[in-house]
Amino acid sequence: MPTTLTTQIIWAAIIAVCMFGLLKGGPAERFGAGLTLAIAIAFQIINIALPAEARAVPHLVLDGVLALSFLVLAVRYASLWLGGVMLLQGVQFSLHAYFFVTKLAPGVTYAVVNNLVTCGTLVGIALGTVAYLRHARADRDALAAKQAATSV
Repeated sequence: MPTTLTTQIIWAAIIAVCMFGLLKGGPAERFGAGLTLAIAIAFQIINIALPAEARAVPHLVLDGVLALSFLVLAVRYASLWLGGVMLLQGVQFSLHAYFFVTKLAPGVTYAVVNNLVTCGTLVGIALGTVAYLRHARADRDALAAKQAATSV
């Protein structure tokens, strides 16, 4: 399978954003980033190990696991970014299911939607991590101000 510049850019973005979420995010961001990275690696392993005609079911299962995991995270943490990513993963699962049921060969539409959903998921993880960092900083500042006020 030839590697295109687009594929290399998306892989660099996946690794960078997921590492940002894993290292700087809160519990939801870490779990979402780690799971996204693990599923992306699993997709790559499936694409290398299996012939093209045998990939549909494993792809569908992986997308289902990722969508369900983001659903659980969205219910648990009730965060806007998680709701958006959960919906995007639902679109991704529907895309794979549509192509599986209709037995269509993936083409340009499939690739574009797949890449847009991946980019949207990465944007969601990055924004969620930034929001977590901002809230954590505000909490630290409020605690420091409270301690300073009580020590006077």
